[in-house]
Amino acid sequence: MQGKEFWIDFVRTFFMVTTLITMVFLVVGPILAPEQTFGYQVFSAPLVYALVGTVPNLVTYSKRELKVKELLLRKVLQLLLIEAGVTFVALYGAGEYWHQPHMIATLLGSIFFVFVAATLISWVGNLLSAKALDRELAEFQKMNE
Repeated sequence: MQGKEFWIDFVRTFFMVTTLITMVFLVVGPILAPEQTFGYQVFSAPLVYALVGTVPNLVTYSKRELKVKELLLRKVLQLLLIEAGVTFVALYGAGEYWHQPHMIATLLGSIFFVFVAATLISWVGNLLSAKALDRELAEFQKMNE
């Protein structure tokens, strides 16, 4: 993926990740910190986490088609960068409660879940687009026979 297509995917991924992070907050938040209350500034958290989690997409950018092994290696590197970046942002300035091992494990698991879900959603979307394009191409070829 390159050029304009890469940046369109980048923006699409950002908004998808923002939604997934918000869903994680809705599910995990009441379980881990039911007494926690928030002000309006909390609405920025999923946006910040999504930006930090989307910037590592740059490691998958290539001017040529990547081999499967290269893509997998870059995806692993991307996941590690996302885990490190989001964990740093989430724990920077956080209270002692948030630095407990079970909280960090939950955070890392949530990041992994969002990464896998976003990757699968993107893959399914690309697969459906490719199938639709194949059908249209087949119809076009039939018309021109």
